[in-house]
Amino acid sequence: MKKQKSPFLKSSLTKIITSLTTKIIYSTSYKDRSRKTTTDFTRKRKMVFEEVVIFMIMSLKCSTQSALRRFFTTLGKCINMKQQSFSEARAKINVSAFIELFKLTVAVLAEGRCKFWHGYRLFAIDGSKIALPSDKKLLAYYGSTGSGGYSPTAQGSILYDVLNDIVFDARIEPLSIDERTLATAHINDCKDMVSNEKKLVVCDRGYPSFDFIKMLEINGFHYVMRVKTKFNKDIDAQAQPDGYVWLEKGDERIRVRVVKFKLDSGEIETLITNIQDKRLGIKAFKKLYFLRWPVETKYDVVKNKLHIENFSARTIEGVQQDFYAVMYLTNVASAAAYDAQQEIEAVRADKNNKYQYHANINELIGVLKDRFVLALANDNQDLQADIIRAIIQEIEGYVVPIRPDRDVPRYLTSRKAKFHHNIKANC
Repeated sequence: MKKQKSPFLKSSLTKIITSLTTKIIYSTSYKDRSRKTTTDFTRKRKMVFEEVVIFMIMSLKCSTQSALRRFFTTLGKCINMKQQSFSEARAKINVSAFIELFKLTVAVLAEGRCKFWHGYRLFAIDGSKIALPSDKKLLAYYGSTGSGGYSPTAQGSILYDVLNDIVFDARIEPLSIDERTLATAHINDCKDMVSNEKKLVVCDRGYPSFDFIKMLEINGFHYVMRVKTKFNKDIDAQAQPDGYVWLEKGDERIRVRVVKFKLDSGEIETLITNIQDKRLGIKAFKKLYFLRWPVETKYDVVKNKLHIENFSARTIEGVQQDFYAVMYLTNVASAAAYDAQQEIEAVRADKNNKYQYHANINELIGVLKDRFVLALANDNQDLQADIIRAIIQEIEGYVVPIRPDRDVPRYLTSRKAKFHHNIKANC
């Protein structure tokens, strides 16, 4: 059987992100706007500015000393750098440097991936608590959870394009910042990124409020929100499965569509939306709400595969640097998965497989952490493209079947701290 021609060279999102990343990192202007003072990174050091940035976005989740040794070995350099020296170097870089690189991945993926739900780019917003290292300053700034209040914890939140696997925006803030405030920040940051597209946000029960709905409509977003009982008495009283009510606050009113349906458990689910198209009925909205599930699994990738909670710093700024470095790598992994999928489908196009296949995310992340650093450290475009091609081909070799409607039970664990430095302690 003749293998179909690979689409890789023309359309690789990983290649585009890598090329643009190195172009930015190695530019003088990026260095100037990323360092804290004009004298930072002017003397010759064991680790130059570009290497510090690349090392950090690779998110090597082992001890810093081991990660440094592994980093220089991969680059073919015989350098012995102490953890203290690296800590001093990273402290000279603004968090904005990593936010800029993360935003780069968003721009590339948003242009390169355009799968829609009935013409809407489909977003989900969700928050998650993020365990931090046990440190007095982190405890004072972010707040805490757990018995005794000794476990520093941050509030994370993401705006996620569920059909195209893109983290559009991400925030890490103190626990005192509520989820609706973070969601509003997501919308304000991203409303112009896909301004020529219809945008639909799906939210869970913690988000509905008059002010939040008003903000979405002002910014041109459609929404579907799950609401709790007693959120609004008129919504509770609505007997028909598809109708309308008015939400009121002072002299202001907003008309919302209310959709109700029964779940398999027998519970009545209630959704509110500003989508007026009656061609989209109860069945469509029932399927739509469950399309938000990938935002939950994305947190699984971020926490359990990219180990975001295994922070390499115990400072407020260091935590933020690590957070956005992981978000950058999260979207790079998405790009690599998409590129590999094009290859996987091309190879299996004529095979009569029972299941469709996709890349194994665990192996994909492992390959990226081992090999992607070589691509970032190489500003020769041809050699860089060869490295990315080899990465995608390796990922293509690790596939798992897609089993639709598979139900895996969730097992609870009593383990409280996944990483040793997050163990509760009296700070």
